[in-house]
Amino acid sequence: MGSYSKLKAGITSTVFAIGCAGVTLLVLKYKLRHRNAAEALSYLNNKIVTTEEACNEVIYELRRQIKLHKAVGFDCEWVTTQGRRQPVALVQLSSFDGYCGLFRLSHLKEIPSSLKELLEDENIYKVGVAPLDDAKYLLNDYGVALKSTLDLRHIVELFGYAPGGLAFLAKSHLRIILDKSWRVRCSNWEAQELTEAQVKYAAADAHVAIKIFVNMINERNWSLWSWLRGSNNNNIWRDLNEVYWKYADVSFKTKQKAKLRSELMHKEREGKEIKENLLSKRYPHATRSKPLYHNCFLQAPDGELLCTCDTKKAEWYVEKELADIVVKDPLTVRLRFEPAGRSVGDVGRYYQLTKENKCVVCGSNNSYIRKNVVPREYRKYFPEIMKDHSSHDVVLLCVECHQRSNMRDQSVREQLAAQCEAPLSVHGEGKYKEDPEFKKVRSAARALLYQSRKHVLPETRRNELENVILQHFPEHDNITEDLLKEAAEMQVVFENIDYESHGHKVVEYFLKHDGLLQLEEMWRVHFLHSMKPKYMPELWSVKHNEERLKVRLKEGRLSEEDAKILGLSKSL
Repeated sequence: MGSYSKLKAGITSTVFAIGCAGVTLLVLKYKLRHRNAAEALSYLNNKIVTTEEACNEVIYELRRQIKLHKAVGFDCEWVTTQGRRQPVALVQLSSFDGYCGLFRLSHLKEIPSSLKELLEDENIYKVGVAPLDDAKYLLNDYGVALKSTLDLRHIVELFGYAPGGLAFLAKSHLRIILDKSWRVRCSNWEAQELTEAQVKYAAADAHVAIKIFVNMINERNWSLWSWLRGSNNNNIWRDLNEVYWKYADVSFKTKQKAKLRSELMHKEREGKEIKENLLSKRYPHATRSKPLYHNCFLQAPDGELLCTCDTKKAEWYVEKELADIVVKDPLTVRLRFEPAGRSVGDVGRYYQLTKENKCVVCGSNNSYIRKNVVPREYRKYFPEIMKDHSSHDVVLLCVECHQRSNMRDQSVREQLAAQCEAPLSVHGEGKYKEDPEFKKVRSAARALLYQSRKHVLPETRRNELENVILQHFPEHDNITEDLLKEAAEMQVVFENIDYESHGHKVVEYFLKHDGLLQLEEMWRVHFLHSMKPKYMPELWSVKHNEERLKVRLKEGRLSEEDAKILGLSKSL
């Protein structure tokens, strides 16, 4: 071939290569372009549920479709009227394959048992952005104790991506642009019929969450190496719970705070200056970095070990001349008087053992919170004899485990509320409650008193606020500064005369029926079952108090009448 022919062939092949590359780039550009949700999610199979029968059918199909992933996309919608949130009107649940149930709670007389069971099933993750907030609303509005919520941002951050809102994540990871216009977002979700725009909006929010979740985990785990080793995609999802369980029912914001706190403590250990007062203001009483267990030793006069205790307690005995220091490290003090009782059996040995300063669930030892296994709202009504040695029911949890445990406690509260006819407070109506009318008047007065000085209130708005105040004070003909000051400082929180303490009613019920030991053991069993702690103190026992009180009964330090009330006689 001549030089000209070679040059011609070379140019032809180059042009062809460039052309192919251009086509490839065009195809790639087309594939990577962003699409709106209506176009990208046209395959969704949306089922609107307004009856119990329809609910049962949709839940059955959802459970069938999520057998592999054990997770659903989750979201809620509600109406806000005059700044006040109304009960949740719509719950959206979606499978990865696009089967989406839209459950119109505002049109159902009550939550169907099939839906409630799925929402409270701890073996199925409810994936979304800030799902824990929606869980609180469902609990407050309908008494549904949602379990295993999973904030998608935990997983996104874990895999090294930037967390953000659902729209940001959908655009970044699916190249889908969600419709977040206020006209749909703030529309009437309690309407007789949902519009097509509302249905697509609601279904998209639930579906993109589960789609991002599944895609991300598959991409991370389904590598060429795992294929060569013969790994099965099912194995990824079978072991999912072991990896992501620690993120269940944990607020993403709480996790960020804990991370910040850990960083600050690390800097402090390195000797860097830290503004302690700023940290304490942000997170008052949230976590502790100082050890709970000092593991000092307290001895009887004859040298027998009674128990471990903290430094402060040991030093108090010495300062009051009730004990002498025997050993300085570890600090050991010996009492000068005979104690009321001595350690007997495993019950007594529990208090002699040293305890570790770490989360009893996951073993984290950076920072921790005291967890009352038997919640204080019940224990505070216990007789004094059961409050003794209550340290047995105080364990340490890290921030994430503490929050998860508190969420899972709610199912027991619901059970006790039904069993003992002790309703939980609803919509924030506890011992004290706000008067909405008084609050409206106070807000109007403060707006007029403070904002009007900056000339930011339009005339029409000022007239509206003045009318609110004058309607509340009919004896006044016009607005004065003194009237505004009076209204701005008016009381808006009052004692709720209809309030009945849930905890008190539950304790009263068990005193009359099963005995308080049964209530105590119920909470301990629940903690073990719901949290599956791996680092519980040695000899920690569900029946600890029962065994302790049996010893007291045999020693004559507990009356038969008290034993009967506590439910001890039934177990003898």
